[in-house]
Amino acid sequence: MPDNNELVNILRAAIQEELNPVTERLSALEVGQQELRQDVRELRQGVQELRQGVQELRQGVQELKKGQAAVEAAVNDLRTINRRTHKEIFSQLNAIWDDIKLLSSKGEKAVR
Repeated sequence: MPDNNELVNILRAAIQEELNPVTERLSALEVGQQELRQDVRELRQGVQELRQGVQELRQGVQELKKGQAAVEAAVNDLRTINRRTHKEIFSQLNAIWDDIKLLSSKGEKAVR
């Protein structure tokens, strides 16, 4: 019959043999956990970059809105100038036409 030391060694070997799959599985889980932690870090970094990008996009939209308002104001100013210029031109054309009609009817030069 085996003595106590042999029994302990046999029992230790049996337990280690039974624990090997558990130890391997635990090691694989720890590796997977490290990979997940790395993935989470990368996702957090990506989220931070997205937030920064959204902030920059919002600032860009605000700048575009300011630029659009400036362009609209300039267009309105140009329209006002255009209307005024048309009125002046047509007024002068009417005066010239009146002079032409006057000259045609009298046969002399009109002075303006």
